[in-house]
Amino acid sequence: MPTENNQQGKLEPISQQNTTDQLKKIRSALLALRDAVILLNDDDGLEWWNQAAEDLLLLQAADKGKHIFDFIRVPEFRQYYQAATTPNDGDGVHDGVHMVSWRDPNRYLKCELTPFGDEKLLIIYDVTRLHNLEEMRRDFVANVSHELRTPLTVMMGYLENFSDQPDMPAHWRRGFELMSQQTARMNRVVNDLLLLSRIEIEETHELNYIDMTKLLTHVYDDAQAYNQEYGHTIHLQIDTYDGLQGSEMYLNSALSNLVINAVKYTPKGGNIAISWTKTAEGCRFAVEDNGIGIAPEHIARLTERFYRIDKGRSRATGGTGLGLAIVKHVLYQHEANLQIESVEGVGSTFSMVFPAAHIRSAPTN
Repeated sequence: MPTENNQQGKLEPISQQNTTDQLKKIRSALLALRDAVILLNDDDGLEWWNQAAEDLLLLQAADKGKHIFDFIRVPEFRQYYQAATTPNDGDGVHDGVHMVSWRDPNRYLKCELTPFGDEKLLIIYDVTRLHNLEEMRRDFVANVSHELRTPLTVMMGYLENFSDQPDMPAHWRRGFELMSQQTARMNRVVNDLLLLSRIEIEETHELNYIDMTKLLTHVYDDAQAYNQEYGHTIHLQIDTYDGLQGSEMYLNSALSNLVINAVKYTPKGGNIAISWTKTAEGCRFAVEDNGIGIAPEHIARLTERFYRIDKGRSRATGGTGLGLAIVKHVLYQHEANLQIESVEGVGSTFSMVFPAAHIRSAPTN
């Protein structure tokens, strides 16, 4: 027994030593990080920070306990911080907040706050390089698309003129028809790229009241015109006269994309239901079809640029692979969410859920 007691008496100090060593390693690793790491107490005061945080915020030992807002006064950060630390509101802010550095306008930062217990862990990343690369990508796509538009317009004009010649040999006519189809398809891709680039570049845009009844009627009429060769039955159901505060041009593009997709990917003679309804959170636009449906593994990637489930089918329907990417960015600008429910071989429902902050009652005359 004494031996066991001695052995047991040695176990606890060894365990404590291991724990202390591990904590020292973690502390050393955090101190060596190039990203700023700050531990905040239950009063949002500075408890501990690493060297990167000290350099970024110009901290001194005497700053311990001071409120984080004394050092980061950017409005976007305050708004994000308050949302992340408010019960029931923190679920939508896990992606953090991007902002321009308050010390250097050419430097871009991303802040992520993780509450645990009464304390919080704040990590600030320098994302300047990623931001610049993303800007270069957007500029490149926009410039290339713009440069392609003029030669495409010229080619389409000449092809149309030549195709209309009555004495053109039959074997040539088929070639000109194929060239016309492909240049028209390329023109649609260029137009979608330009629209997507414009949406991405415009960080802010003018928001106006949108009469959703009028807009949805316009989208419905366009769908009926497109539907002539498909023969679907299309229903429009409007349960509320509430409108939106937003960009009508961009929303029209997003709504039309979902409706036209339903028309294209539903076998002939199908049923499509378009609806606008009030919900507890705001309002919901939905397009429901009994089309081909989508396998579960594809749903998460549908909004990626040029992602295609079936490349052959997309070419046959004239899709550019950019429609849902446009929808995603338009909804982001309107703080709305895209929800997709689909069963392969049964049909799909695409929904846009708009928050109450963007809902507006119809003006009274």
